[in-house]
Amino acid sequence: MSTTRVVLIVDDDPAVLETMRILLEGKEGFEVFCALGSHGARHVMSQLGRLDVLIADVILAGEATGVDICHEAMTRYPEVALVVISADPRVEATLIPESSVFLRKPFGGYELLIAMDSAAHLAQERQSQTG
Repeated sequence: MSTTRVVLIVDDDPAVLETMRILLEGKEGFEVFCALGSHGARHVMSQLGRLDVLIADVILAGEATGVDICHEAMTRYPEVALVVISADPRVEATLIPESSVFLRKPFGGYELLIAMDSAAHLAQERQSQTG
């Protein structure tokens, strides 16, 4: 079994995608994919056999929000860990899926890694509750 975590980052800002990709690819144990907007996220998810961590901005270009993409990811990959991000001060943690971690932009690499680990624990709890 591979210890590499497959991570998908979804945002509508190419600079944010690139920054997080560089951060995570610089750490051992991550295979990182990036998607621009909701359409890109759906396309990448349709190509992945496995997804361990989804990092999604709440507000995305396209017809779906990051929360919608999270729900689609949970349906396709029941064990996925969810990190929801946003810079919009109107977005509150209460608006995100229950078993996800909310991270307010801007954040640093350390905060992102901690959020990913916390989200992985929540995903394990979600799986144990659903059987």
